[in-house]
Amino acid sequence: MGWQKILLNPKTAGAVINKIKPFAKTGAKSVSEWKNKASLSKLKSAGDSAVQRIRDTAKSLGKLNETLKKQKNILDK
Repeated sequence: MGWQKILLNPKTAGAVINKIKPFAKTGAKSVSEWKNKASLSKLKSAGDSAVQRIRDTAKSLGKLNETLKKQKNILDK
């Protein structure tokens, strides 16, 4: 079984990654560089989802504001 099959299998990938020593070289990068890259991508995706939620909230508040203005105009008449 090649390395790609071992790493692509979710059951064995975690065990293989945990067995690699912290400062071992895996190709051109060290294990800490791989872990840093993975954590950075997690942070970026969390930031993107937060920005999207804020945009959706702003859109909803804009619709609510328009509705309230219409209701106020109706009540003022």
